[in-house]
Order: sequence, then structure tokens, then C-alpha cells
Amino acid sequence: MPHRMVGILSLLLVFALEMRAQGEVVLSIDGEPVKRSEFEYYFRKSSHRTPLSFLPSFINYKLKVRYAHDMGIDTLSVFRRQVDWYRGKLLRTYLADAEKEEQAARRLYLQGEQRLQANDWIKIAHISKYLSQNASRQEEMRVRQQMDSVYEALREGADFATLARRYSDDEACKNVGGVLPWMPVNKNMQEWIDKLESLERNKISAPFYSPMGIHIVKWIDRRQGVSFEEKREQLLNYLEKNGNCTWKELSAEQKEELEFRVQELQDGLLAAYLSQKYQSGDEAWNEDDLERFFKQHKSDYAWELPHYRGAVIHCKDRKTASAIKKQLKKKPVSQWKDILHTLTGDDASSKVRMEAGVFQIGTNRYIDKLVFKCGSFQPEPDLPYTFVMGKKLKKGPESYEDVREAVVKDYLTVYEDAWLKDLKRKYKVEINQEVLKTVNNNGSN
Repeated sequence: MPHRMVGILSLLLVFALEMRAQGEVVLSIDGEPVKRSEFEYYFRKSSHRTPLSFLPSFINYKLKVRYAHDMGIDTLSVFRRQVDWYRGKLLRTYLADAEKEEQAARRLYLQGEQRLQANDWIKIAHISKYLSQNASRQEEMRVRQQMDSVYEALREGADFATLARRYSDDEACKNVGGVLPWMPVNKNMQEWIDKLESLERNKISAPFYSPMGIHIVKWIDRRQGVSFEEKREQLLNYLEKNGNCTWKELSAEQKEELEFRVQELQDGLLAAYLSQKYQSGDEAWNEDDLERFFKQHKSDYAWELPHYRGAVIHCKDRKTASAIKKQLKKKPVSQWKDILHTLTGDDASSKVRMEAGVFQIGTNRYIDKLVFKCGSFQPEPDLPYTFVMGKKLKKGPESYEDVREAVVKDYLTVYEDAWLKDLKRKYKVEINQEVLKTVNNNGSN
């Protein structure tokens, strides 16, 4: 065959392959293609009946992921650790042969046993707020103030695990109270090592900085060496991250699905990080924003049933009630619990109990009887005198505080819509309608 003909056929082949590749692209985000197979994978998992109805939410999701990549979130060490941890859990569902895994983990432990026993090991818990390298001074001060408040609460006796679950950014361990697995002391960041050297067992450090952000650490235990049982989970995760034993045994379909799930895991964490930081974080709104939004949409929060804003208070007798009323009168409801604590001392719960908030008729038997004159209740055995303080809200909520949860939810929805519009202006979205039409409702061709 003449060389000229071979060259033409080669060009045609390359062109055909390029056209085929283009045909598989259902959309692109600022030039970055999204293949039909990926779109179908997400569509099959959605509740949408048609690809067209699913498309807007998928585009919003991919916009968040693209923005997170451009911000460099996927390169942060804390993010990589979090992805690796969840990835190990995911791979186990595909690659696990429990008996083989256990044997491999024990072999790995025995190979490094001498080194493991020689190291100085430590178990710690931490509460961390992560800051990007380009965080603004305002953001840094906000995080610092939050961590200072957490530290003050800990000094006053607050539970470390509870505050870790509420405030820490380390998703891998926050749900277990911020407790990290046993690790060699020298495997920590230098800032952590320096702080641990001056810390005593069960003591808590003041907030301190590292290249990752601001941290509070608690020293739980320290000793030479570590047992297999204490390292088992980490060893299994290590084996999974490094392709433990059975990858070659998976079918092509299983491998493709696993690749999609790993990608979904990373993209989902990126999108979740942005949702937390830019939609529900402190920087998304302030109290003035909520008040202004409430006034603009006040009719949306009208009530069909009467409500009462105030508190139900249980105490021992009428004399105690009179003293309490005198102290709480003309004070904001938000301060009542603190005032009662000051009035009754450390054993406040044994002398008085209070439930404060906004109550709809039919939701609290005490409010129903004492305010709305319906129903009945039996007095509390230990605190038999019950009274209420507050006011009826006959014309609906007077302040966004009366419907705070609903206002925050609605405000963040509007905030997200505006944020997504900005992303769509930033990144050009192109949809291949012809390819979209080839996606059947069952997610197959």
C-alpha cells in the first residue's frame, strides 16, 4: 500500500477516534470534559426520572468541584488524609478477603515490629480549624476567636469530645471525639511535637498555630511500642490504599464502577467542603443579614396557629417563683438561663428547671394549660410549682429569632443560588445536546 494512502488512513483513524471521544462528552466545564459514562453513573443513583431534569443539579455539583480544584483544596494535606481514610474504607468493600487481609496485616506488623516497639508512641485528641495558605487576615482572626472560645469552654470544664464533634474540621476523627490512632511522636508536625513536650497527661494545650491552621491538643497516653490490635485498623487501611491482593480479580465492570466511586468520593468531599465554608459557614451571613431577609419575606413565615414566646419554669413554691420573676423581668429571653444559674448556683437543676423558646399551641402541655387555657398537666413531683413568662404572638413572628431555623435555611438557599450564578459566570458550561439525548432513562445506551 502506498505510503500516501497509509498516511491518509492513519489520519482518518485518528480523526475517527477523536470524534468518538468527543461524542462521549455530555458537557464541559470551562473546557474540562465530562464523559457520558460519568453522567450516567450519577444519574442512575439520582431520584430524577429523566436525564434532562437531572442535568441542572449535576452541573451545579460539577461547578463546585471545579472551583474547589482551582482553590487547591484537593492538594491540602488534611484533605488528602481524609480522602485516603475514606478511600480505604471504600476499597475494603471491593477487595476484602477478611482472612487474607488479617494475615497480611499481621505479616506487615511483624516485619516492622522491632521498629514499632522501639518508637515512643503517643495517643492524643485534637480540635483543629484548618486555614488555607492564602487565608485573609479577617478569616484568620475569626477562626482564632472561635478557637479561643472553645479553649475557654474547655478550661471551664466542657467535654473535649463534644466540642471536637461540634467544631473540629478533621472529618476522619471528629465523630470519635477528635481522638487520633496511636502514632510515633516524631511523626507529628514539629509544632505538635514542641507542644506535646510541655504538656502533661490529660492536659489540654492552649490554641497554637501550624502550617495547617490552629489546633488544641489533649495528651491522652504515651508509651514505648504499640500492639498489633492498636495498629490493626491503620495496617488494614495501608494495605487497601496500596492495592491489597485482589484488584486483578475484579471484572472490567467492577473496576469501572470502583473508579467512579473513588472519584465520587473525592468530588463529594470537595463539594461538601465548599458547602460548609461558603454556604453554612459564619462568613455566609451575619445577624443583620438574617434580620433584613426576614423583614423582606415576613409574609412567608406567617403562622396558621397561635404561638407563645417565652419559657416554662418549674420550681418548688410560689415564693421561689416570685424571686425568679423579679430577676428575669425586662431581661431578654436569651439571658434567662444564665441569670437562673447565677441565682441558684451550681445545683440549679435541682432547684429550678426551664424550657425556653417559641411554642406552638398543642406542642407543650404546660403552655397549652397556662397560656391557651386548654388541656391539663400533672405537677412535677420534685418541682411542683410551674409558671410561664413571655408573650403570645398573635400576628405571627415578630423577629427572625422566632423562626430562626427556617430563616437561616431560606437565606442560605438564596445565598447558594447567587453563589452558583457567580460560578456559572466564571466557568463556561457547554452541553452536548446530541450526546445527552443518547442517555436513556435507565442510564444505558
